[in-house]
Amino acid sequence: MNTQTATRTNYIFVDFENVQEVDLDRIAGKPVRVTFVLGERHKNLPVTLVKLLLKYGAQVALVETGRSGKNALDLVLAQYIGAAKQADPHGYFHIISRDKDFDALISHLQANDTLAARRAVFCAVPVLMNKDERVKHVITYFQSKQVTRARKRTTLEPQIQALFGRALSETELKETINGLITAKAIEFTKTGEVVYKL
Repeated sequence: MNTQTATRTNYIFVDFENVQEVDLDRIAGKPVRVTFVLGERHKNLPVTLVKLLLKYGAQVALVETGRSGKNALDLVLAQYIGAAKQADPHGYFHIISRDKDFDALISHLQANDTLAARRAVFCAVPVLMNKDERVKHVITYFQSKQVTRARKRTTLEPQIQALFGRALSETELKETINGLITAKAIEFTKTGEVVYKL
């Protein structure tokens, strides 16, 4: 396995004023660090979330902005992403928020060769998806008219890895490809060429 694939860390910043539904059990055993950015009105957290924060303490951090007002939390979150990017330029940076104001920051990061995305829900982060969710994500990706589809298995595998921020294990990659075959989305010829049935 590519060393960079095995070591790439996914940094997930949750705009907790905007999104509170977070299934932290999805991060178990994954190369993931989650930072909850809390607004002034979130002085108390649900007990169920606190238990999960304790369970995954090595992978989770809390940041209290201590400020209110338009975009106060956004600016603090942006500062923490900048610090994480400086410490790990090869990371994959995710913002979990329905606030489209973050899209300018994401576009700026992407323009500077940084893996970054804003997602409306926690479970949409590719590295956190289960096999069925990954298969659905790949099918949706290949149904896009803008996508160039790999012609051989040897190029399909890195294309799928790139879609998931090069964070899938070899087992997860094989499961995803087998899931695509089971879903009759693709098949392979004897020479390893990909036949798409989407």
